[in-house]
Amino acid sequence: MATREDSESLYGSSIYHEGRFAEDADLPEYAQLCRRLFPTLLNSDDDHDAATEPEAEENMARYLKYLTGLPLSSLKMEPALLQSDLQRISNELTMLLLNETAKPVRESGEFHSGLRIDRAFVKEPSAKSTKHVFNVVHETNKLSTASAGKLSENLTKVQESLARLETACGRFAATALDLDQRAKVVQRVLDKQDLITRIVELPRVMQMCVAGGYYEEAVELAEHVRITGDRLIRDISDGVQTLLGSRDDSHAMSAAARSQLVGFVGAIQKQVHAEFEAMVLALCRELGYARSATVAPAQRGSAGQRSSTDIRQNSELSLESKASPLADGGSSYEKSMKRLSQMSKIVAILRNVGIFSETELCLLYLRSRWQAWLLTAESLSGHASSFLDNADSLSTRIGSPSLGIAAPHSLSSRLRRGSDRGPSSSEVAAYLTNYIDSFFSWLAEVDLQYRALFSSKSAIHKPSGAGARPGPGGDPFADLALFSSQRFQSSVLPLLDLVTEASGISSLQVLVATHSRVLSRSGIDFAAPALAQSLRERGFASVVRGVEESTALACQKLADLARDYERLGGEQAWDQLATSTRPSLGLPDTFSVQPSAEPVEFLDCYRVSPVGLLQYPMWAQLLHSFRECLHALRILVLASDSANPASDSANEGLVLLSMVSVVLESELIRTATALASLCQRMFPDSDGSQSPPAAIASERAQQAARDSCVAFVFGLVRNVAEIFEEVATLCEDASAEPTITLYSEPIYAPLVAYL
Repeated sequence: MATREDSESLYGSSIYHEGRFAEDADLPEYAQLCRRLFPTLLNSDDDHDAATEPEAEENMARYLKYLTGLPLSSLKMEPALLQSDLQRISNELTMLLLNETAKPVRESGEFHSGLRIDRAFVKEPSAKSTKHVFNVVHETNKLSTASAGKLSENLTKVQESLARLETACGRFAATALDLDQRAKVVQRVLDKQDLITRIVELPRVMQMCVAGGYYEEAVELAEHVRITGDRLIRDISDGVQTLLGSRDDSHAMSAAARSQLVGFVGAIQKQVHAEFEAMVLALCRELGYARSATVAPAQRGSAGQRSSTDIRQNSELSLESKASPLADGGSSYEKSMKRLSQMSKIVAILRNVGIFSETELCLLYLRSRWQAWLLTAESLSGHASSFLDNADSLSTRIGSPSLGIAAPHSLSSRLRRGSDRGPSSSEVAAYLTNYIDSFFSWLAEVDLQYRALFSSKSAIHKPSGAGARPGPGGDPFADLALFSSQRFQSSVLPLLDLVTEASGISSLQVLVATHSRVLSRSGIDFAAPALAQSLRERGFASVVRGVEESTALACQKLADLARDYERLGGEQAWDQLATSTRPSLGLPDTFSVQPSAEPVEFLDCYRVSPVGLLQYPMWAQLLHSFRECLHALRILVLASDSANPASDSANEGLVLLSMVSVVLESELIRTATALASLCQRMFPDSDGSQSPPAAIASERAQQAARDSCVAFVFGLVRNVAEIFEEVATLCEDASAEPTITLYSEPIYAPLVAYL
C-alpha cells in the first residue's frame, strides 16, 4: 500500500480518488471490520512486518471504507481496475528501476564515456559494460515478476472475500437502517421528554408533598392519578405511537408496546398509591399525639438509676411540657387551640380522602385519642407497659386493668429505690396530682375537639333534665368518657389511701373540683364525684386520726395510773400529770366554780396558756395533737371554699367542721371521763370514806391531780375551743346557721367537783 505522502502525488487511482483523503474519524471501526473479514491478508507470513505496521493497517481500513461507499456495479469492476492498475504500476516500476539504475552512471561521467565507447562500439565493443546493464535489467525484471505474483495472489484473496464482504455490507445496511429508525424514535421521545419526566416524577412529587406537609396537594395528586390512569395511557399512546413504525404503519401501537406502556403507567399508579397510603397512616398517627411527656418529680430517681423508660418522648407530634390549666394558665389554652386547629386540618384531609365514613372517622379519632392517653399514662407512670407493645386492637389495649398507672406496691418500689419504707404521702400526692390533672385535661381537650370536629356531622345526644348524664350507646365520645373514667377511677382510688397529709388532700380536692366544673358542662364528669367523696373521707380521716390516737394513749395512761401507780414508778409517776417543778397556778382568791354558768362564761373564768401547759406533759402532748388536727381542718375548709365558691348544695366545709367538732368533743369528753375516774379513786368520797388506792395517795399526788384538772379544763379545753372557733369563722359566710363551737358543758362537767 502507498503511504500518505505517496497518495498525494499526481497519480490518480481508485484507491484514493483524486489523491485526497476522506474523513478519518471512523477508521478504527473499519480497521476492526477489516480484521474480521481479511485475517489472512493482514497476518501474511511473507509480509509480517508490513502487516503489523499501523500505517499499513490504516491504509487497508481506508481502502475498505472506500469500497463500502461504491455502488455495486463499481464494486464488481474493481478487480479489473486493480488488475490494470497493477499492470500500469509494474510498467512504471520497470521504467523507474531502469532510470534509477542509469542515473549514477550518468552523474559520474561514465555515461559519456559509455557513449564514447558506444560510438566506438562499432569499432571496439565493451563486453563488461553490456553485461552490467543486462544484470540490472534481469534483477529488476525478476523483482517485478515476484511483486506481480504477490499482487495477483492478494487480488485472488480479495476476490474470494468479496462474497463475504457483500453479505457483511448487506447486514451493515440493514443495521444502519434500523439504527436510523431507532434514532428517529429517540428523537421523538426526547421531544416528549417533559411529559415523560412529569409522569416518572409523580411518585417523587407525591413523596415530597407528604414530607413537606402539603397534604391537600397530595390528596389531589393521588385522586388525579387514580381517575386519569387510563387517560394517561391514551395520551402517552398518542404522543409516542408514531415512533414505533414508519409513516405507513404508525396508526396503532403493537400489543407488546401497549402492554409495556400499561405496565409502566400501572407501576406509577402503584407507587403513588403506596405514598398515598403512607400519608393516610401518618395522618392517623398524628391524631394520636401525646399531650404530656413528663413523669412525676418523685419518679425521676437518682443518678445512675434512671432507666431509659423514665421519660417517653412522642415521635409523631411531640408537645412540650404538661398542658394543665392550673399549671401554665393561658399558655395551656393557646396550646389547646393550636392542637384543635391541627386536628381540624387532619380530620378535614381524612374526610377528603374518601376512605372513611363519618362514623369510622369519628371512631378512628376517639381510638387515637385513647391511645394517646395510654401513652401519657405510661409516661407518667415512669415505666413501659408491655401490653402497649403487644396489643393488636383497641379492645386489647383498653382491657388492661392498670391503664399504665402503677399499682401501690410498684409505685413504692420506684419512688424509693433501695429504701425499706414505702412512698411518703407527699410523693404519692404529687404523683396523683400530675396523673389526675393529665387525665381530666385530656378528657376536656378531647371533648372540645370532638364537639368542634363532629358536632355538625353527627348529633351529640345531650341528656334532658337537670343532673342527667348521657347513657352508654348514645354518643361514642360519652361511651369513651364513661369507660375511661371507670378505668381511671379503679386505678386512682386505691392510691388515695396512701395520701395522709391534709395539704396533699386539699390540693387534690381543688384540682378535682376545678376540673369537675369544666367537665360537668358536658356531662362527662363521671369520675369526679367518686374522687371527691373519697377525698372528703380521706380528709376527715387525716384530721381526726392523730387526735384519736393521742387521746387513746392518754386515756390508757390515766387508766394505768389509776390501777397501780406504784408499779409505774411511785411518786415519780405523777409527773406525767404535772411536773414537780411546776409553778403554782395562782388561782385568784375569788375564784369559784359556778356549774350553772354558760360554757363560754365558765371557761373564761381562768386561762392556762399553752406555755403553762408544758408543765403538764400529757396535756401538752394532747394540745399539740389537737393543734395539728385543727391546722389540717383549716387547710381543708379553705380548700373546700375555694373549690366550691358558688355551690348551691350544702357547704362541704361546714359539713366537715360539724363532723370534726363531734369527734373532738367526744375525745375531750373521753379524756375528761378518764381523768375524773382517776380523781375519784384518789379523793375521799362525800361520806369520808376512801377507795383503796386513795388510802395510799399522798398529798402531792392529790395536788397534782387537782392542778391537772384545772390545766385540762382551762388550758387544754379552752385553747382547743378558741382555735376551733377561729377555724369555724371561716365558714360563717357559707351558711346562715349559727357557728359551730366546742364550748360544751359535757366536756368539763365530770371534773367540776375536783376544780
